[in-house]
Amino acid sequence: MLLRQLEYVLAVEHFQSFTKAADYCCVTQPTLSQQIRTLESYLGIEVFDRSTLPIVPTDKGILILERAKSVVKQAHELEDFAKEIAKSAKDAELVY
Repeated sequence: MLLRQLEYVLAVEHFQSFTKAADYCCVTQPTLSQQIRTLESYLGIEVFDRSTLPIVPTDKGILILERAKSVVKQAHELEDFAKEIAKSAKDAELVY
């Protein structure tokens, strides 16, 4: 499971469209769809009901999306924190 895959499912949830989500994520629609299928296969859960327009999550997908939001938020917070630490370390090196 990749963070990027979680970001893709969140984009589909937001835009309710694989095409719009792919545009937003700067990937092709087949790439985004394949990555989401790979994630669904890994999890053993179909996240989206693809028979409806707009695209909606399945009942189990709703639960996965809730958790994915938390994971992605924490990952971005960790990235920001790491950048702060790296910047602080560089600033400390400049002090004589």
